[in-house]
Formats: sequence, structure tokens, C-alpha cells
Amino acid sequence: MQRFRVGDRVLVRSRFAKLYPKDGGIIIEVKLDPFRPAFNQYKLQFADDSTADLFEFQIEEVPPET
Repeated sequence: MQRFRVGDRVLVRSRFAKLYPKDGGIIIEVKLDPFRPAFNQYKLQFADDSTADLFEFQIEEVPPET
């Protein structure tokens, strides 16, 4: 099951954030793994226009603004 969709804003979990140029971005592509949802792959575009592929377990939802 797909948790995130193209256009969603997400954060890179703090454990993995040091590996990427920013701590969050926008999903621009999704590759689903029908057998292991934790390994769904998401291509993120960061604010500096760089991109990276991350797995579902490496990202989380942006908390709602208060």
C-alpha cells in the first residue's frame, strides 16, 4: 500500500537526514514494491533542485502547522 503520493511534502527522518542536502522535499516519483511496502521507493526533489531516491522507512509526513 502506498503511503505517500506525487506532490506530497515529506521530511527525511533525522536518522538519515545527514545523508541528503536538505531535511525535506517534495515527492516527484513513486516506485511501489508490491511485496514489501517499507521498500516503496520515492524520488524527492529538494529545495536546491537536487533529487534523491529514498525508501518509505526513511521519510515521514510533514507535521500539520499549528
